Amino acid sequence: MSKALELLTSRLQEAEDRAAKMLAQAQMEQANFKRQLDALNEYRQIYSTQMTDKGVAGLEASHFNHYHSFIGKLDHASTQQQQGFQRARQQAEEKREEWLALQQRRKAIEMLLERKAQKEALKQLKQEQKLLDEFATFRFFHRQESAG
Repeated sequence: MSKALELLTSRLQEAEDRAAKMLAQAQMEQANFKRQLDALNEYRQIYSTQMTDKGVAGLEASHFNHYHSFIGKLDHASTQQQQGFQRARQQAEEKREEWLALQQRRKAIEMLLERKAQKEALKQLKQEQKLLDEFATFRFFHRQESAG
């Protein structure tokens, strides 16, 4: 039984390691989506400021339409990027929960194995103490017989 639990612990450790790698990958993907989203929003802000500045100085209708159209495209890209970021965040959270569940299972089995080892060690100590007591009793009675 102990060997089976040790094998299970080993397999759970391997699964936990794989889950940790998948979590790290999901977190990297989430961070990439966030960086791209931030860059899009910053670019949109710069382009909007540029349009406003040029508009104050006088902007032709065709240029205004171009700016407005491009800002709309940036808004659309930003919305798509935000959705991608939300999906990546959800996946990272799922991977984190999976990793934590595997870790919890492994630790529970390791604790079980540790308790079993402690019980076995206590059993051996008691057995050794019993043998020592029997030996001491034997020596005591052997001396009594030799003296008498």
